[in-house]
Amino acid sequence: MRAALLAGILGLMIPAPVAAQQASLLPATTPVPRAPQESGDPIVVTGKSAPHRAEVRLLTDAVTPTSPWGEPLARFRAPLCVGSAGLDRRTLEQIGQRLARNAVAAGIPLAGARCAPNIFILFVDGADAEIARLRRSSPGLFGDRTPREIAALLEERGPVRAWSNSETRSSDGDPISFRRSLIVPIASILATPIRRDVLGAVVVVERSAALGKTTDQLGDYLAMRALAGVRPQRAQGKATILTLFDSAASPAPAAMTAFDRGYLQGLYADAPNAEASTTKKRIVRSILAAETRQVDAADK
Repeated sequence: MRAALLAGILGLMIPAPVAAQQASLLPATTPVPRAPQESGDPIVVTGKSAPHRAEVRLLTDAVTPTSPWGEPLARFRAPLCVGSAGLDRRTLEQIGQRLARNAVAAGIPLAGARCAPNIFILFVDGADAEIARLRRSSPGLFGDRTPREIAALLEERGPVRAWSNSETRSSDGDPISFRRSLIVPIASILATPIRRDVLGAVVVVERSAALGKTTDQLGDYLAMRALAGVRPQRAQGKATILTLFDSAASPAPAAMTAFDRGYLQGLYADAPNAEASTTKKRIVRSILAAETRQVDAADK
């Protein structure tokens, strides 16, 4: 899997004049300009209450990737190592550092120096064309995806394409041999004898779509796509960084929202062999807790 990912990266053709294309990429510290106020207008401060549990549950169900009934959600278990290409080095480092901070906040360990990447972030000109080229030159990059599933990637709308490859293992992390049955005693009906470990994730972003976005925004968005495999198309109009590339969302969130932070923390806090339905309940509780902390902080 990792060898295929590396081969795919080395085959990318990145144009040389990247710096010129980065002229509109905002630094992470760029302040959001305040809207001018006419003299004498009253300033009204309003608080945002925590969303209702049902609304959070509906959004969680909508963006969470589907999994076979009774199986756990796929997650990274190995320490993370991020590799990226397609923008200038400083910008890529800032995006990678932001993604790494989000991972640590969710309880995901990081690999050390000179690690082998298991997350690849690619900024390219023409995402669909690049995926089609990788499909021909490096089919292993797509794991065990069927031609139909790969074609579905090409049919997606928007400037980002993302996928991950996972492996089913025993609940203790042992590889499963398909020549024998897996018999593992489980004391709970809410847990399964297996877990699904993500081996690697790839996110391909149209370079032009990154223009005007801060490195914090990009790092937060990419963290959600790479670490959770969520479906941003189902988050339209909601308070989440997943709307970053949604043209209808104005303005886009400046960073992860309480929903995003709570989602990642809840996903990785649950047992790796818990059923998906159980993990989603844990995610909902985590999001509500994050919303409450945000409201409490605003009231201080």
